[in-house]
Amino acid sequence: MKKAPLLTIIILWLAVDCHAGIILPDDNFVVGWTTSGRTLRFVGNDLYNYIDGGAELFLEFGFKELLVQGYRQKDKEMVLEVYQMDSPEAALGIYLMKCGEETPIEKIDARNSGNKYQFTIVKGSYFIQVNSFAGDEKLIPIMRELSRQTLRFIPSERPVRLFDLLPKEHLITGSELIIRGPYALQPIFTFGEGDVLKLGGKIFGVVGDYKDPNLGRYKLILIRYASEADAQSAFGHLMAHLDPYLKVLDQSKNAFNFQDFESKFGFVAVKGDMLQIKIGLERKQSLE
Repeated sequence: MKKAPLLTIIILWLAVDCHAGIILPDDNFVVGWTTSGRTLRFVGNDLYNYIDGGAELFLEFGFKELLVQGYRQKDKEMVLEVYQMDSPEAALGIYLMKCGEETPIEKIDARNSGNKYQFTIVKGSYFIQVNSFAGDEKLIPIMRELSRQTLRFIPSERPVRLFDLLPKEHLITGSELIIRGPYALQPIFTFGEGDVLKLGGKIFGVVGDYKDPNLGRYKLILIRYASEADAQSAFGHLMAHLDPYLKVLDQSKNAFNFQDFESKFGFVAVKGDMLQIKIGLERKQSLE
């Protein structure tokens, strides 16, 4: 993901008014640190003006608004980004896509992962990044305090229950992801062009890695649609638009097995309002 050139950011900084939805840390959030320039605000598709390559993922997940504020102490700089998403599920989905293997920073009262270059944090419907471009370990306490003061004004919300869908047995902890459309699905697996699972940026799916003594290691995707008819429609759409590099081996009315270009097996089944997909299998699954 590339950010817009500095000149573009400066121009937009001057052109856009600050949004008062949440209160960002002000001057001297740590003694000697001051805000640098005005708060920059992006709403909806304006996000393309800030993120060059990657805005699509945020928009797919339900992006509403971004506030960007720079901070400075002499030659030291950092930038705070506060993304408001349309739900806690959307914010957690973006967080899990961005955080990588989680390395939590202590004394931050929210789920987070961080290092000397960047903190990523999720709380309620907000996804937050604190960027320190110098990568100086000595600035980590400053990054922590900036995070803590930002979180003070972000309300806690209902817990995300999406992962309740995933069976717990053999699930590899920390492998869970959320999808809401093709941009989130793309780095996981290519089933075909476009929104092949008919998620439409509205329907959430969950993903988890499993290590099963009988099936080996594989990835499970579960999607609950609004109705059985919607799930059947998504199943049919996937069958009709399956990537030609995926070879269908056998099929029934509600399930099929396929083999991918690495000779791994995949399995797709629809049951009620749920679509179940397994990829990376060592062997075919029963269609019964």
